[in-house]
Amino acid sequence: MPSAKPRANASLGLEVWAIGGWDELVGLRSQLAAAGRLIEVGNPSPLVGPDAGRYRQYIRVHVRSREGT
Repeated sequence: MPSAKPRANASLGLEVWAIGGWDELVGLRSQLAAAGRLIEVGNPSPLVGPDAGRYRQYIRVHVRSREGT
């Protein structure tokens, strides 16, 4: 069970399934990379039907946090 008290230089692992337009996914990856380190980036999968023109992508990122944040 995680500690209730934040630790200095604690880290957080995030797993994200992002859905959006190509440019939106590129922008999201840039923002996540600026916040931490991209661990795994899946290939964007095009969606079909009513969501045609959009993509789904898996992204795993490691983010360092500071005490109190």
